[in-house]
Amino acid sequence: MSGKEMSTKERIIMESLKLFSKRGFDAVSLAEIADAVGVTKPALYKHFNSKQDIIDEILKMSDEGFAKRMEMLEVNFDKHPERTAEYAQLTEEDVENHLVGLFLHTAFDKLPRLFRQILTIEQFHLPSLAKKYNQRYIDCQFAEYESLFKVLMEAGKIKKADPHVLAVSFMSVVILMVEVCDREPRKKEDAVATIRAHIREFFRIYRA
Repeated sequence: MSGKEMSTKERIIMESLKLFSKRGFDAVSLAEIADAVGVTKPALYKHFNSKQDIIDEILKMSDEGFAKRMEMLEVNFDKHPERTAEYAQLTEEDVENHLVGLFLHTAFDKLPRLFRQILTIEQFHLPSLAKKYNQRYIDCQFAEYESLFKVLMEAGKIKKADPHVLAVSFMSVVILMVEVCDREPRKKEDAVATIRAHIREFFRIYRA
């Protein structure tokens, strides 16, 4: 695929993201997407046969981007058991910075934000996207930090407790702050301050 074709495909995806995130998947037509991109409907068909093809490509790109971001933030604790010793050496400041980075990526990076808004709308209409929403923003987050807390308990860094309950408690504030910033982005700095304070209090209580 040439650079020009790839550029057109990327613009189709971006404009679709914007439209879907504002109005929902069903409310947007292919003709509207073509108009937003500035191409004819037949030109759009050179890249995608249907809206479903577009959303499938968006899902694929989002999954790949999310996996890379998780690796970059080094929070794939459950996927790298061979790095247990390394994770056991994480400081409270490391964990704090990881979680703030995850929050900022989820709430404010453009593509993840638009994609999450689509899932927020469509989770009530498409069961597959409801499942994706739960996997991405709830189950995955709880599982990752549950694994980390198990490591930190074994290393004697935090008190023995139910790691799942700790993970739910730990991540719930972040999930709430993402929702707050969806409605009021201007509260970004307050949200980060709240998350940092929450993490410090968490470790004050559970530090071994």
